[in-house]
Amino acid sequence: MHSLSLTSLLLKNAKSLCFLQGKAIEPDELLRSLLLPGAKQSHLDVQRIAVRCLGHFGLLERKPSAELLKQLRISYIKGPHSISIEACKALIDLVMWHGPQEVDKVLQLNIPCQINSEKTTFCPVNFSDSECDLDVETLDMLYGGFENDDWASPLPSNEDECVHAILGEGFAKILLLSDNYPSIPASLHPVLLSKLIYLYFGDVSEHLHRLKQCLSVFFELYPCLSANHKRSITKSFIPVMRSMWPGIFGNSAGSSFMVSQMRKRAVQASRFMLQMVQIPLYIKETQPDCENTSTEHPQVIDSYAEVPFECGEEGLALRIAVEVASFQSKKTAAEKAYVSALCRILVLLHFRISEQGPIKFMRRVLYRVVECVSSEKDLVKELKRMAERLMTVDRQPDQQLLQDEVNLILGKLELDCDLDLDGSVLMPQTPAAPPTRPTRSRRRVRIEEDSSDEGSPSVVPTTHHTVKSRSQRASKTAAMSKMSSACRSLKIDEMEELEEEDSDVTSEDSDTSDQ
Repeated sequence: MHSLSLTSLLLKNAKSLCFLQGKAIEPDELLRSLLLPGAKQSHLDVQRIAVRCLGHFGLLERKPSAELLKQLRISYIKGPHSISIEACKALIDLVMWHGPQEVDKVLQLNIPCQINSEKTTFCPVNFSDSECDLDVETLDMLYGGFENDDWASPLPSNEDECVHAILGEGFAKILLLSDNYPSIPASLHPVLLSKLIYLYFGDVSEHLHRLKQCLSVFFELYPCLSANHKRSITKSFIPVMRSMWPGIFGNSAGSSFMVSQMRKRAVQASRFMLQMVQIPLYIKETQPDCENTSTEHPQVIDSYAEVPFECGEEGLALRIAVEVASFQSKKTAAEKAYVSALCRILVLLHFRISEQGPIKFMRRVLYRVVECVSSEKDLVKELKRMAERLMTVDRQPDQQLLQDEVNLILGKLELDCDLDLDGSVLMPQTPAAPPTRPTRSRRRVRIEEDSSDEGSPSVVPTTHHTVKSRSQRASKTAAMSKMSSACRSLKIDEMEELEEEDSDVTSEDSDTSDQ
């Protein structure tokens, strides 16, 4: 173990393996006699140091040896978590130093012939298969580590280290330096970026502070370095939202509290990606320090470059609009919330006046978008304002967009759109509210008849807001008039009876006095 520690120190500080030539131990002998046997030891500390030495040894080689790569792959797949972390670090370093194509070429993998540029997804890896390390490309094997949930938990001895964290940092470096790796298809960049965004906003990275810091720096630099980077951001927006939104495309939902938290996190991710798209592209230009002199001293000037529409806000807006318009049938509650969240991002995007084709295309699709969210009045108002803005920047609003132009736009966006775009570009009008004046009830008719019989004027409402109050007032007036008339008749009868009694008593008194 001590010899492995010293070997690791020497290999880490060495510039090449030439210093071992002609020594007591040659590089091949060091590899086969010390490092490879140490990586197969049962003692975990010996394994960990030996695997680390294999990584340093591979960086010093002009061409990585097949035995070294195979042992690192075996340690990555079948080793304990701590050993898998060291093997993952070594494999990522070798891929970045030698290139993924060179690494796979050394291994002579039995992989079906496939054009590199046509690869859009990573091949799934079955880690339970004992032979999976022989027929899988290195990048596919590394990316498959994200599917192992056991590798998401940090080590007890180091809370910032786990396989997911190492993979996140490694793929972030590869994407940031993507121009140095032409063998990695550009179609895989959005896949890697989607995974990094999901990892950044997921539960895994809450306690991985080193990974959080690394990704925050990556997201700050990535969108402003290249137009291809911005294209990857716009292409990864919809896949990220689909993977993070609960209750759609097979995603689990859970309790109402969990659904609320997951939706809130997805909305945060969408706004974060929107900010990355809106960050201007940063470039550096050089110009002579003095134009009149023959000797030119280049001076660095910071400026911002224009990007094609498929890499900017226009491309993102069209992708969101096509995604929303695809939900034409009856939607579930999760789908309604998903479509609403997308539309709230859509209204924040702007179109440049120079992009007339995307403007006309958006005006066509926006009609379908409004139909999908017609039940949300506030959102419909925002979409109508967006339609008005598009109409003002459209230089020829009455000119139709040709089908060849539509196919060209969809081809640049790499979208398959089956929507009918031959309809009107005018926004659907808001239907008028139905009349709210209630019909005359029988009770009201009787009240009006009684009041007309008594000679009292009937109460006629002038607006529908006072129908109910005035009808109640009329009924109360009629009832009180009836009660007062009844009371008056009762009092008159009582007075007549009293007068009759008084007259009787007076007649009796007069008869008695006569006698």
